[in-house]
Amino acid sequence: MHEMLDNGDNIWVAPEDQITPHLEVKFARDEFDRTSLENAITARIGDEAISIGPLELQIAYKLHLSAQKDIEDAVHLYTLFEESLSVPRLEEWVTRLDVEDEYERLKRA
Repeated sequence: MHEMLDNGDNIWVAPEDQITPHLEVKFARDEFDRTSLENAITARIGDEAISIGPLELQIAYKLHLSAQKDIEDAVHLYTLFEESLSVPRLEEWVTRLDVEDEYERLKRA
């Protein structure tokens, strides 16, 4: 596994015979990866807890990736957590990732 990560490959982890929910394991490669680690939040699944990157960054980054699935993920996260998101932080990431137009469409979705 370490060799795969060292080669720049990401590892996807999901329950057996399922695609979702899944986790992606990778080495931090850029400022966005490092920010996700440094500003992690705790997600609870039943009695278990796992650290995840800030939702505001995840949403903006998904818009930046721009594949149909990523856009759908961004819409889902935005819709599900809209009331608890920090709009200033989200808009900061939107600006840094240059996805203002995509963000405007997301808000109308």
